[in-house]
Amino acid sequence: MQTRHIPGDMLFVVTQGNGHLCIDKQAFQIYPRQSYFLTQGMSIEVMSESELIEFYIMIIKRVTISKRKGGWSLSNEGASPSLLQTGRIQLKNAKQMLEVVEQLYEESRKKWVDDTDLQLKFQSLIHCIVHDQSDQGEKEEASKGIDQSIGYMLKHFRHKIKLETLSDIAGLTPTSYSRSFKKTKRMSPVEYLNHIRIDSSKQLLQQQEFSIKDVSTSVGFGNEFYFSRTFKNTVGISPTMYVKRRQLKIAVASCFRYKDCLHSLGVDAPFEMNGYRHLELGVEENKRLIQVQLTELRKYRPDLIIADYRHLPFYEQLKQISPTVIINFTMDWRINYMRIAELVGREEEARQNCSQLELRVKYARNLLTQTIGNRTVSIIRLYSGKIRVQGLVDHPLSNLLYSELGLKPGSCVPLNERTKEFALGSLPPFETDYLFIYKHPIQSEETDIFSGVLKGTSWNAMKAVRNNQTRMIPNWISMSWAPIGQNQIIDDLLEWKA
Repeated sequence: MQTRHIPGDMLFVVTQGNGHLCIDKQAFQIYPRQSYFLTQGMSIEVMSESELIEFYIMIIKRVTISKRKGGWSLSNEGASPSLLQTGRIQLKNAKQMLEVVEQLYEESRKKWVDDTDLQLKFQSLIHCIVHDQSDQGEKEEASKGIDQSIGYMLKHFRHKIKLETLSDIAGLTPTSYSRSFKKTKRMSPVEYLNHIRIDSSKQLLQQQEFSIKDVSTSVGFGNEFYFSRTFKNTVGISPTMYVKRRQLKIAVASCFRYKDCLHSLGVDAPFEMNGYRHLELGVEENKRLIQVQLTELRKYRPDLIIADYRHLPFYEQLKQISPTVIINFTMDWRINYMRIAELVGREEEARQNCSQLELRVKYARNLLTQTIGNRTVSIIRLYSGKIRVQGLVDHPLSNLLYSELGLKPGSCVPLNERTKEFALGSLPPFETDYLFIYKHPIQSEETDIFSGVLKGTSWNAMKAVRNNQTRMIPNWISMSWAPIGQNQIIDDLLEWKA
């Protein structure tokens, strides 16, 4: 749960995620295609129910227009009330409105904010919202009652709350309320209440004057041991470890550059285990390498091990060495990055790094647009007797290149897949202006096969090959999982087109 103070009037539209927004102790459910209007000075609390909540923000500046002696003037003083009511905005055509917002956002990345055409489209959007607001009473009563009960939780979580009280607020029987709540939130009311309490306890634990027992009592847990157990199940580490998380000796077990993530946060993680299964090695040799790494990890004696989902098979062995947290898998590297940052107490550093990376991406996008224009770019990977073409979606590298940097894909790039593989010698002809190649370390017997592919008719027919616009690159696929790697990829691109 995070508290924010609104710096100015703003309209925001949710595109992804779920949760609750509490405005003046009134809870509103957050879900995709939902819109809200907030005014300057408001204090809001956000309770996330998903790993990510994504939304567009539009800042609205209200002014008074006056005509005196034949001339017009604008003033911030005495600006009339907004046409929009604060809080949630119910729209009849939410899908169409979101499409307009997305188009407006894309145009805003190419134009200055004071561009007349851009501002006219923004004014038109506000006008449409005002006239498209649907009846506020359309919401189903059961769902409304659950939202009201969650508002009560957010306001009174520090005290004992009975199920009967929540069900009365929702206007349902306790059994119906519990069933409806779990169907809507995918957890019981008690579990949801505990999530609110745990989120609140994180803020108190960072204040030295509070003991674990004080925090437990303050957030509504009657039993200190129950609080500690619930905290660990929710966060991954105990409250005691959470308090000293900035001083912990960390090790990682990861195939997704967790070590680079920690380095960017200012945390030294000298030991890294990587349980990746090397295809060129046999089963027994892979097992032997794992045991060697586990032995070295045991000697290192870390306070905490942060591991990715690929190391779940070794979880029992890892937790015998030190407390181990397994990070859930997601293709959005930022979610895992923020999760790692929380475990080591570097949330602010993570937010700052992400903000700086966004600025770099915007700067690089402008330069690459000028130098590359509409010419196409493709990424391929050569490994284990295959050629893998990087797709347009569902990977940090694809998102960076084709979405954030705005590069255009070649004809071979799959539009709705993460990757597409071809056997050596069966690569179909395709067109791309620029071709980046990562060559995975291969066995000696594959060297001749790769050499043959690079001399083949299909290969030499490619425009990028004909024009000598191919380039060998480091492992961008792996590097894209951490901000250090993303910055290096941008550096490589800018240096290439300098």
